[in-house]
Amino acid sequence: MSSDVVDNAVTHAFQGLGHEWALLTAGDKKKFNTMTISWGALGFIWERPIVTVMVRPVRYTYGFIEKFNEFTVSFYTRQYRKSLAILGSKSGRDVDKVALAGLTPTFIDGIPTFKESYLTVVARKLCRMQLKPTDFVNQNLDGEFYPEKDYHTVYQAEIIKVVKER
Repeated sequence: MSSDVVDNAVTHAFQGLGHEWALLTAGDKKKFNTMTISWGALGFIWERPIVTVMVRPVRYTYGFIEKFNEFTVSFYTRQYRKSLAILGSKSGRDVDKVALAGLTPTFIDGIPTFKESYLTVVARKLCRMQLKPTDFVNQNLDGEFYPEKDYHTVYQAEIIKVVKER
């Protein structure tokens, strides 16, 4: 695969993370869960390329990301917007939301993702931080995004592999 193809896909992913949706998926071949995300970051920390994701402890995916050291963040074209909406509005505790969304699970080195993604980032956790009210320099963010006081856990993970269309 040429570096230009990967570079274009990664550039699109950077733009997509803030303006489109992606899927955060954790677990193994026996059991996994996925959730739609639109917050996160790609960057470089501790001499490593990293992805930063945020998960509220009330989410079903939280137990999976806590249990497993690796996870994927996968990106999709607009044609999958309806599928990602289902995956963001249904709980894997209650229904087989992957089947409802019509996506096809696949695994990269045993880590779950979906065949329909145009780019999958495979990551290994490096750091986790539980947000608290005192963490906000701008206190308006606390009131605006956490009126229920259901603070995210922030995960910073090393990008160990990037896979473009399988």
